[in-house]
Amino acid sequence: MLYHCQFKNCKCIKFIKRRNNLCYVCQHANIWHSKRPSSPPPTDSYLSFVSTRPAARTPTYERRNIKVKVFIPSVPPLPDEIIYCEAIEILPV
Repeated sequence: MLYHCQFKNCKCIKFIKRRNNLCYVCQHANIWHSKRPSSPPPTDSYLSFVSTRPAARTPTYERRNIKVKVFIPSVPPLPDEIIYCEAIEILPV
C-alpha cells in the first residue's frame, strides 16, 4: 500500500491505482508516493555521498569584458603588369 504523495506540494494522501501506475487522485506515478504512512521525504544529506576527504576549495568567479570582432580578410592588390606565358612549349620542364 502506498500513502501520501511527495511530488512538490501535492495534497494527495493515499495512492489509488488507476492505469499505468498513475494515481487516480493526483495523476502522479506510484514512485512519488510514500511506502510508509508518516515518512518524510529524504533529505539531501541522506541521499548524498558521504566522503571522508576534505571539501574542495570554493571557486571564485571574476567578470572579464571580451571584445568580439568579425575578421574580414584583406586581399593584397594585384600587380599592374601581369606577364602571362604565351606558349606551353617554352615552360621549363
